[in-house]
Amino acid sequence: MSFLGFGGSKNGSAGAAAPAISAEQQQIVDQIKDTISQEIATTYASALVNSLSENCFEKCVKAPSGSLDATEDKCVSDCSAKFMRAWNVVSRAYVARINQQ
Repeated sequence: MSFLGFGGSKNGSAGAAAPAISAEQQQIVDQIKDTISQEIATTYASALVNSLSENCFEKCVKAPSGSLDATEDKCVSDCSAKFMRAWNVVSRAYVARINQQ
């Protein structure tokens, strides 16, 4: 499983000088790659949520209280949507550049 469209393929050659490995060893390598990809995806999602929360909270909530008023709620919703769109554009551009190399 790759992360955001990159991370290598499971069937790709590691190079001409790479030693042959057994099917069992390849399965272990694939499991490790999958685990790493999942951990990266979790870290990526956490960073997204943290960045979104920090940015939108700073922008929209001037005087924290027990709940958001209607203006703050709309601001947070709009900010979150805009932040997600921007994050997705940057992510797609990053993946495209990685895949070109």
